[in-house]
Amino acid sequence: MKGTIKVFLAGREVELPWNTLIGELYEMLGVSRWSTLLLVNGKPKADDSYLNDGDVITWLRITYHESPRENSGENT
Repeated sequence: MKGTIKVFLAGREVELPWNTLIGELYEMLGVSRWSTLLLVNGKPKADDSYLNDGDVITWLRITYHESPRENSGENT
């Protein structure tokens, strides 16, 4: 039976249970999956994918910006 795997998270080596899912990392890190995209070895992976020993995890913050509307019809 496997015990743990070592992955790299934010440049640090971290030990996690061998059966850790990508989706579980959101809770572990305390980040929302609606505002953060986790990348494994530089690529997005499904939340139900397992991490492997030696994986490098990085994340991207997702921000939403609304552009001002031109000619919105409002008088200023």
